Amino acid sequence: MTPVRSPGTRTLLLYAQDRQGLGHITRSLTIARHLLARYPSAVVYLVTKSALAGHFTLPERCDYIKLPSLLTPDGWQGTACEEEDAKRHFRELRGTILRDAALGLAPDLVLVDHEPLGAKGEFAAGLRALKAARPDTRFVLGLRDIMDDPERIRGQWRELGVYDALEHLYDGIAVYGSPALHDVAEAYAIPPGIRPKLHYCGYIVREAPRVDPAEVRRELGLPDGAALVLATVGSGSDGFPVLDAAVAALERLAARRPDLRAIVVTGPFMPADQRAELERRATASCHVVPETDTLPLFAAADAVVTMGGYNSVCEALAAARPMVIVPRATDKVEQWIRAELLAARGLVACVHPRELAPDRLAEAIEWALGCDRAAHARRVREVIPSFDGAARLTAYLARWLGGD
Repeated sequence: MTPVRSPGTRTLLLYAQDRQGLGHITRSLTIARHLLARYPSAVVYLVTKSALAGHFTLPERCDYIKLPSLLTPDGWQGTACEEEDAKRHFRELRGTILRDAALGLAPDLVLVDHEPLGAKGEFAAGLRALKAARPDTRFVLGLRDIMDDPERIRGQWRELGVYDALEHLYDGIAVYGSPALHDVAEAYAIPPGIRPKLHYCGYIVREAPRVDPAEVRRELGLPDGAALVLATVGSGSDGFPVLDAAVAALERLAARRPDLRAIVVTGPFMPADQRAELERRATASCHVVPETDTLPLFAAADAVVTMGGYNSVCEALAAARPMVIVPRATDKVEQWIRAELLAARGLVACVHPRELAPDRLAEAIEWALGCDRAAHARRVREVIPSFDGAARLTAYLARWLGGD
């Protein structure tokens, strides 16, 4: 297969493994925008399984390749064996699409987000086929600093052959974080021979629009002196318990703080019945919306309630807003680890999902509202001096992409 491209074009292939969330594709698009701004001759293809791939506004010279998800009719009840066979078939189908896309595009650089060989190894064959067919292609792995329980990640990496891929397939490993907060090499037992490939780029956040927080507050119709709480749970697929407790906590606080105002963002993936329940409880001082650009709201808010996802937490920290984190209540502990690390440095209050109750959450929100804003901003900058990870990643990738 011979790729067709204009002379001098750099082709970049980005893999983002989102299914129900928004974090990986959002971060990948932030990276794409920085790369395209740095390299006017570059084109970017973003490969994702996200159902919201078409929901995003893509920058010029960027397109996406949508990987199919397994869909089943309402009421379908297959056996565990049938379900596993169907999932395996779709992994193989996605693997074929990934392999054909990689070989057909013949990218100059592949940036794989989070899963070194793709979700459950779906990109492994495609990456190796591209490596064999096009030795000049460069492969870079992009990792969040905190992925999950370190022992679990080590076991998964051993089972999938990730350590071998880090040694023989990847040219570089970009870490979206700081070793001062979380040492990836130690956490995930990266062998000494591979550690020179590690490069900490810092935290990646979307580029915030230039907004005047006071103007945002005026546009929201906030009275002078009102305190604004923003409650947001990313895509919303599993965020109802947090927002349910947050709305109840805000009702309690409003009884003794008549100046309190709140915006509750459910996210696009919250089930319709759960969203309707929150909308039913909305009041003149507590607005419930399905989606909105949260960056201006982070700038205007006095306190933030969120789950512990990388993007939401980093955006709130970049805005230096006091934050309450209620981590995701699953067997994955990524969000709890992040919350504990930040709480230990006085940057957030965290409420464990087992302790989630309106009174407990109200107490944590009171802490956030009572923070001295200037002192809190200084603490954030002492721990995380900057949030320019996308720019630093672009500079790091220049060692393979060169100038323009």
